[in-house]
Amino acid sequence: MTDHEIPALLPPDQMPPVVDQASLEYLWRALMGELGFAAPQVWVMVLREGAARFVTKVEEVPLAPDPGHVATMVRCFQHLTDRREDRLAFLFARPGGATLTDADHAWGHELTVRGDGWPVHLATDTALRVLAMDDLRDVG
Repeated sequence: MTDHEIPALLPPDQMPPVVDQASLEYLWRALMGELGFAAPQVWVMVLREGAARFVTKVEEVPLAPDPGHVATMVRCFQHLTDRREDRLAFLFARPGGATLTDADHAWGHELTVRGDGWPVHLATDTALRVLAMDDLRDVG
């Protein structure tokens, strides 16, 4: 799939299950649609048995994350999950090009250390990608 191919966004029960990083990226790509962002935001998805149960975005986040605020945000979403098997997946989105910034590294690091094991993704005005382990250096 290229950056310009947008999968059809189907009802949750008709989307392919999320079983690995590639299938999670496919679902994020379908949810994102056309790329382009006016301001930084964090998308949160609750997955249960490979299916997206809930997706929301947190708008008006700072370009550089505050670790305490990120920890609080993640705890809030963890308290909203219904079952132990519910898992959180995160995507940081921001305006601008695909070149990784210090803010991308920082958000990826903060969301990964507090997340449920799914890789954090980054969406910009031009690309959607996974933030690989090499991208997650702590810049704080």
